[in-house]
Formats: sequence, C-alpha cells, structure tokens
Amino acid sequence: MPSTPNSSTASTGSAQPRLLSGAGASRSTGTKTAEASTFTATVPFKRPQPQARPAQPAPAGPLPRWAKNFVIGGVLLAVAMPAAVLMSRSMLVQQILTEESSSKAAMVCTAGDAHAADSSSLLGWLFGGSYFQCGEWETREARQQRERDQEQANYLARERAKLQR
Repeated sequence: MPSTPNSSTASTGSAQPRLLSGAGASRSTGTKTAEASTFTATVPFKRPQPQARPAQPAPAGPLPRWAKNFVIGGVLLAVAMPAAVLMSRSMLVQQILTEESSSKAAMVCTAGDAHAADSSSLLGWLFGGSYFQCGEWETREARQQRERDQEQANYLARERAKLQR
C-alpha cells in the first residue's frame, strides 16, 4: 500500500528518501489499451555513505606516453642505424665497381666487399667509416673478351627464340 508523507515531515524536509518498487501494469478496456503505472509499495532507501579508505600509494600503472615514445624511438634507431650503414656500404661497392669498369688500367677489379674501417666495437662499426677491398681481379683484355662472349651468347639466344615462334 502506498504511504503518503506526513505533513509534518514534508514541511521540515527531513523525510527519509524512499525507493519506489513495483512495475507498471497494463489494462485493456474493450478495443483500446490504456497503460497506467501503478506502484505497489515503497521501500525505504538509504544512500551509501562514502567510506574512508586507508592511504595507499597508487599502484604503478602503465608507462607514461613520453616513456613509450622514448622506447619506440630507441628501437627504431637501433634498427635504422645498422640498415643505413649496410646500405651505404652496398652503394660504396657498386660505385667503385662502376668506376673500375670504365677504367683504362691493365688490371680491373670485378668483385669486392665493403668493410668497416674499425670493426673492433659496435660504435666503430657504425661510425668508423668503410673501405673497399677488391676480391677478384681481371686483365682488361680478359674482361673485354668476356663481354664480347656474353653479347654473342645473348644474340644467339634471341635468334633461337625468333626461329621457335
């Protein structure tokens, strides 16, 4: 049964808050349906009081954004630096071999490798510079003969491909 507040408690404002409980019921009258909400009872509702928590240090949460960015930057730098050094050494090899192929010298370098000038430490490998060491030498005449043979083999392969069509 619903209770009505007393006039004395309503005027003072010290009435205890109440939680309404119940569900709306629907009635049908003939062809029309009218919905009405009825509440069967009210239940005293007591709001929870905030409890004082003992002072504890905040748990160590995830890393701050600047720390994450610092770690990510360090990883990228650790990958990018050796890759840049290896690419520069590869380009050094190609540059020197191109220069050698157009040289008028009697002996021509045909293959070689780039090495770190100071490979005793990681910093020396990264920042110490590079030098080229030739691995295979060949005389100018032998190189020219090899190039002519290669050109002739390519010509014969193209002619055979034309005949097979």
